[in-house]
Amino acid sequence: MAQKRMFDKKVVGSDKFIELPNSTKALYFMAGMEADDKGFFQPRKLQRMCGFSEDDFKLLIAKRYFIAFESGVMVVTDWNKNNWLDSRRITETEYVDELKLLKLINQKYEFLLENGDAKQMLSQNRIEENRIEYNIYAHFEQFWKAYPKKVSKQKCIKWFEKNKPNEQELKIMLNQLERFKQTKDWQKENGQFIPYPDTWLRNRRWEDEFEITNKTPKWLNEEIKDEDVKLSEEELEWLKSIEWKFKKSCII
Repeated sequence: MAQKRMFDKKVVGSDKFIELPNSTKALYFMAGMEADDKGFFQPRKLQRMCGFSEDDFKLLIAKRYFIAFESGVMVVTDWNKNNWLDSRRITETEYVDELKLLKLINQKYEFLLENGDAKQMLSQNRIEENRIEYNIYAHFEQFWKAYPKKVSKQKCIKWFEKNKPNEQELKIMLNQLERFKQTKDWQKENGQFIPYPDTWLRNRRWEDEFEITNKTPKWLNEEIKDEDVKLSEEELEWLKSIEWKFKKSCII
């Protein structure tokens, strides 16, 4: 993977970009640094690293600086304008299915298919993926890394061996786990009331309904909070038209 990243002054020096809030511009630069050699990145990682808000992501999507996919991954649309990479040093992206949905127009990524067709193509790809034997131990490691109380490890492994959650089920579990971490019961008294992980799994607690501390609105249900930022009618319509991509996004 190439170790250097560049930014085109025609992109980051434009009035459109300069008028963005500072935190949004910082997100763009961080995404440019963290993206793979084709411009794809995981937004959740950037949220954890730097605390970027939902509005920062929404603005960059509305302004066509990012493209978001149903899988939760995003891509920098001007990646090929910003970067010229030596073909001998490029590492191919792992997001092959998402790359197939894109075309390059004037060195800028755009969707090859209409939203409905893209959604159908992604769904078909996931059906094929689910036919592959699940790597239950890799799934367990993801869960174990995310769960805050590290006890009963062997019992958790046995649960994964028995139940074999697929990729989609694991994603739901991990998303709900992140929401549990924000509840009052899990935050008070240094996590004393966090259940053992095997109990959480056995009782399928990710299916619970609950309220979280400092609950934030879901994507597209509320206007962007920064009063200094205004979206055009076209940009608002664009956000509404791609709502399906956020239903399973890693952004909560």
